[in-house]
Amino acid sequence: MIADFTVAIDPHGKGRPRATSVGGKARMFTPSKTRKWERAFSLLAKPYQPDEVITGPIRVSIRAEFARPKYMSKRSAKTGEMLGGFGENAQWMTARPDADNVAKSVLDALAHWYKDDAQVVALEVVKVYHAMDSAPSVRVTIRAMA
Repeated sequence: MIADFTVAIDPHGKGRPRATSVGGKARMFTPSKTRKWERAFSLLAKPYQPDEVITGPIRVSIRAEFARPKYMSKRSAKTGEMLGGFGENAQWMTARPDADNVAKSVLDALAHWYKDDAQVVALEVVKVYHAMDSAPSVRVTIRAMA
């Protein structure tokens, strides 16, 4: 295993590239919100960075735990049980952002860890709303492929 770490940060999907005209020529750029998130994630992940740049094929697993909406956090005043059929454990998230956009943000934030993102030969992304006793976070596991 190369790295296995969890960063306490709200997950974020990669924003769509935007275009602007500079001197009559089109210029593409990443939205500032995405750039700020990637910078913050990169700084929080720095303590887990390998000593050397990763070479060779790698497998990446990402578990994005998003903030739980209020409607998933309501309890019965009488019994204390969760309402709406939701449990206290993590719940699947089927809303935006898409899993592939979450992966793009994470992989781009860690781009200086490896030579090229083409080295990622296996990728797993899981999106959930966090459990009642936890907070939003992103867990990343990177393994070398044999």
